Amino acid sequence: MMTVTPVSHAASARRRRAAGGRLMVGLDVGGTKTACVVTDEHDEVLLREEVPTQPDRLAEQLAGLVRSAAARVAASGVSGSLAAVGVAVPGHVESESGTVGLAVNLGGREVALGPELERSVGLPCYVEHDARAAAAWLFERAGAGRDLAYVSLGTGISAGIVLDGQLLRGPNGLAGEIGHVSADPAGRTCACGLLGCLETVAAGPAIARLARSAVAAGRPTSLASDATAGDVFLAAADGDAMAVELTATVAEWLGRAIRGLLYTVGVRHVIIGGGVAAAGDALLEPLLRAIAQERAASPLADAVFAQTELELLPPGADAGARGAAAIARRRLDANDGEGVGER
Repeated sequence: MMTVTPVSHAASARRRRAAGGRLMVGLDVGGTKTACVVTDEHDEVLLREEVPTQPDRLAEQLAGLVRSAAARVAASGVSGSLAAVGVAVPGHVESESGTVGLAVNLGGREVALGPELERSVGLPCYVEHDARAAAAWLFERAGAGRDLAYVSLGTGISAGIVLDGQLLRGPNGLAGEIGHVSADPAGRTCACGLLGCLETVAAGPAIARLARSAVAAGRPTSLASDATAGDVFLAAADGDAMAVELTATVAEWLGRAIRGLLYTVGVRHVIIGGGVAAAGDALLEPLLRAIAQERAASPLADAVFAQTELELLPPGADAGARGAAAIARRRLDANDGEGVGER
């Protein structure tokens, strides 16, 4: 089922008068859903659409979203025209060629997504890793000197890192893939093929699986047999004992992962987003408790967390999609030049 969220009528009218110029389409492809935004020259969101992701026909689906965006722009009276498309996608992303591979939650096959989409829609198309696109956009909004790590929690888990004003990719192009760091070596097999990756204990599908297993085992709970990760956090906020226990366990895994990230890259600002982050305080409060326990047990952990600002993005922030749109604008301005943070 498709969900479309238009801007309010009053805001839309103001933006139609002020927009003009080049409009960018930003697409954020997740393992479960894909968000599409249209932004103006001032990075304001004019239109938004969200659909379930179809990995087996991804390029075709994204092209349809771009065409839908063009039609909606024309019908809405927004001045200006679509100039470029940015795509934020998980996996191993070659931003120069627009090729994507190793996206385990999208089937893992390699696809020349940028060129395919460009041929289909007739607009310049630029592809970037989803967490890096979000991190680049958040860095630009935060201002100079605000190096950060953006942790995306959804169907998968990954991090986008900005250090010394540069987006960190690493020579192998896989920097920030914390979802595939070992969390429980005796745990389940991850979609990547290894045992006990962080995604198997703390991503959205893992949380839902743990809840459903507990229900099937007869644990007392208000949760249904088809509970989602969102249901778990809602139940925990209402005091469901099993859900509270489960969210505490998930928070412990996430706290450890964030600690490892801080030790490794040394940033002082961590921003958490993605579908699981929509749980808000139901996620943040157990996470802060887990971090407090680590700080109480370790002077080193206390020192690193004492210098860290932790932020949870509100629902609807669309950091990935807006980051993709911003990267498209920047790459277009650079006349097909280098991506954000590249040298």
